[in-house]
Amino acid sequence: MKMISENINGYQVVTLHGCMDVETVQELRSDFDTLAVNAQSDVVFDMTDVNFMDSSGVGALVFTFKRLKAKRLSLHMVGLCNQPLKLVRLLRIDQSIPAHASIDDLTGLSGATLQGS
Repeated sequence: MKMISENINGYQVVTLHGCMDVETVQELRSDFDTLAVNAQSDVVFDMTDVNFMDSSGVGALVFTFKRLKAKRLSLHMVGLCNQPLKLVRLLRIDQSIPAHASIDDLTGLSGATLQGS
C-alpha cells in the first residue's frame, strides 16, 4: 500500500493505494501515527484505489480517527467502493467517520455522501 499526502481545499488529503491488510498496515503504522500527530487540519482518506480492507485496515482508520478527535480534528473517507465500502457499512464505521463519494462532495461542491446510498 502507498500513502500520498497533499492539501486540497483546506483538508489534508491522504490518497491510499492497494490493500489495507495486516501486512501493509503494519508496514505503514508509523506513517499513520505521524499523520495523526502532525495533522494541522481535518484529514481525508481518499480510498478510491483501495481494493481490499481487513480488520487491520479498520483498526488503522479507528486509530487515526481517535487521535484526530483528541486534537479536535476530524477524519473523512472518500471514494469507498466494493469490499471496503461493504465492510465500512457492515461495521457502521461510517456512523463515526463520514464517508463521501468524492473530495468535491466533501467540500460541498455537489453535496452527495455515501451515507444512506
